Amino acid sequence: MKNILINALPMTVVGTGIGRYLRGLAGAVEAGYGGAVRLSYFVGDRVVDEPPAVRGAGWRERLGQLLWRMPHPVGYGARLVRHAWTEKCFRHICSGYDVYHEAGYFPFKPSEKVRTVLTVHDLSLLRFPEWHPRERVCYAQRFFLERLDLVDGFCAVSEFTKREMVEHLSIDPARIIVTPLGFDNTLFNEADDPEAQKVLVGAGMPEKFILFVGSGDPRKKLDLALAALEKSRNPLPLVTVGWSGWSRMDAPGVFNMGYVTDRVLAQLYRKAELLVMPSQYEGFGLPVLEAMACGCPVLTSDAEALLEIGGDAVESVRDVRDADLFARRLDALCDSIAQRTLMRERGRNRAREFSWERTARTTVGAW
Repeated sequence: MKNILINALPMTVVGTGIGRYLRGLAGAVEAGYGGAVRLSYFVGDRVVDEPPAVRGAGWRERLGQLLWRMPHPVGYGARLVRHAWTEKCFRHICSGYDVYHEAGYFPFKPSEKVRTVLTVHDLSLLRFPEWHPRERVCYAQRFFLERLDLVDGFCAVSEFTKREMVEHLSIDPARIIVTPLGFDNTLFNEADDPEAQKVLVGAGMPEKFILFVGSGDPRKKLDLALAALEKSRNPLPLVTVGWSGWSRMDAPGVFNMGYVTDRVLAQLYRKAELLVMPSQYEGFGLPVLEAMACGCPVLTSDAEALLEIGGDAVESVRDVRDADLFARRLDALCDSIAQRTLMRERGRNRAREFSWERTARTTVGAW
């Protein structure tokens, strides 16, 4: 049996992004491969045997927001001090494990006997630094690029991300295993959830709406969605969902739900007329998969990863900078019940090709 140490720090913060990936992976590994591997979770100053509990935004998120707003030298220095302390704890703890699995962009330096497997979600920090706080970019350049030589094996969340790793990081493709993400089909499905619906009603949710799921990250292109809706002849409001450490997501005509539980998120997918995801760049695009599983039609940009995940189940806009084009495609879909019905059927079929069990199987192979 292999002993695997997962850096679970992304699981101790608000349940989005990398934390969602790690929870799905860990749950599927524990369920299907408990006889082959034993998982432990590093939470910053100690190791625990169970994944950290899901929770909403707290002091860690507020600290991150503070760092992003500080002048660059101060924020960068504070991040370096925090990293040094955490890495010291990690090096003391990690001996005795066979594999250290990192999914949070910045690998720690383990003891010599521990093999490292790194999951890469995307290369936005390197390829598009203008979208990120400066201190975070400097941190990535120091602790990502300089430590790639310490990594024994790589996982990429999509074929697109693998191609980028080969092209921009010069990593041998034979060292990269593609491990697509999955979804929890007990949560993300078409079965109506009355309790979650009560939450939506209590929040004053409009009966019909367009849905946007994502942070205030500039690459998500919320501004394009708003510009397209202004040009659209469709009067449906835009509902936005997601914790934002980047910028405020409030805007005139927008119903901002902020961070919501997975049950509420799944109900939003079920009730939305469309999910719009005009992201300029993604490594995978989990909202596309979750929306398809819930029977929600999806309109995306032509970002390669989104088209890879959505296949023929999604509609896309060729140029994400063209709000007029996006508005026309949005209007065409809102006007056509038949097209949305076809997209729902195709989306359900497409979603069946993804599962956390598949993610676990390929990741255990990497370990």
